[in-house]
Amino acid sequence: MSQMQPGSPEAQDFEERIRQAREFLAAQPGGKKKLAQLSVRKVPEAGEAVAANPAAAISGKVSLSPALADKVSPTDTVFILARAAQGPKMPLAVFRKQVKDLPFQFTLDDSMAMQPQLQLSGFDQVVVVARVSKSGTPMAQPGDFQGLSGTVKPGSKGLKIVIDSVVP
Repeated sequence: MSQMQPGSPEAQDFEERIRQAREFLAAQPGGKKKLAQLSVRKVPEAGEAVAANPAAAISGKVSLSPALADKVSPTDTVFILARAAQGPKMPLAVFRKQVKDLPFQFTLDDSMAMQPQLQLSGFDQVVVVARVSKSGTPMAQPGDFQGLSGTVKPGSKGLKIVIDSVVP
C-alpha cells in the first residue's frame, strides 16, 4: 500500500480486497484469533504512514545503463528489492516504479516487507536488486535487465545501482 498513490482506484481496490480477505478469515474456524495476530502488523489506510525501523532502511539511486536504453519501454516495470544475502529467496522489501521514472532515488524499509516475519531489520546482510521486468512480475525472467548492489548491511545509504546486465 505504501507504494500506491493514496486514494487511487488501484489503492481503493486493494483496500477493498484486504477488507474482504479479513472478513473471510474472520468467518473461518479460528479465524478471529488469526486475524488478531495479523492485526499486529496493521495494513495502512490510504495516505497513512507505516511504522518502520528507520535504522534498517536502505537507500540509494537506480539508473539504467545507456547501452540498454533502446531495449526497454518507458512503461516497463522496474522493481527494486532487497533479499537476504544468505537465506530465504523471498524479497525482504520491494519498491515498484516504471522505466520512465529512471533514474530515481529509492528507500527500502520494513514497511515494504512481503511477509511480516521477513523484514530487512531481521538480517545482517542483504543484496539490493534493481530489475526491469518485461513481464511486469517481480520474479526474474530470462531477458529481463538488472543491476545488483553487492552485499550490504541494512541501514546502508547512498547505494548506486546501475541496471546493466541481462538476466540469463
